[in-house]
Amino acid sequence: MADPRAAHVHRVRVRPVDCDRQGIVHASRYAVFFEAAMVETLRSLLGSYKELEKHGVDFVMAETSVRYLSPARFDDLIRIAVRVRTLGTTTLTMGFEADVDGTPVATGWNRYVSFGTPELRSTPIPEDFRRVLERRPAPSRTARPASTRTRSADTSSAPATRG
Repeated sequence: MADPRAAHVHRVRVRPVDCDRQGIVHASRYAVFFEAAMVETLRSLLGSYKELEKHGVDFVMAETSVRYLSPARFDDLIRIAVRVRTLGTTTLTMGFEADVDGTPVATGWNRYVSFGTPELRSTPIPEDFRRVLERRPAPSRTARPASTRTRSADTSSAPATRG
């Protein structure tokens, strides 16, 4: 079973460019927000995304899923809790729970493949990084109350296969 604790919490302030004509965050922006949250999570765990690059590894997105729960609007501060859902030999699935002031706005997950940059093909996740990702440190902020998690709890459609 995946560890429910967030590995990192990322925050993003909604800008006008993120919104549609109704002033609501456009669906396409969550993929951008989640990607930024993933990069910041790896930065917080590894010290720098460049640590991966130094080892000839990059994470390439292979699959993504987003569930929209409630609208977020211009100037809202979206809090995105990120956690490692699965860790395979060559794959990493990260889960995302986005909320505004405790109200869930979106959940999702991204599955990444560890990609060897010199040989341009999938490669095992280096053991050093695997240990860090398996550790999954507790979040810097306390968990949300159960009542705010119930609406976004069903993100089980992510593949559970190990890479």
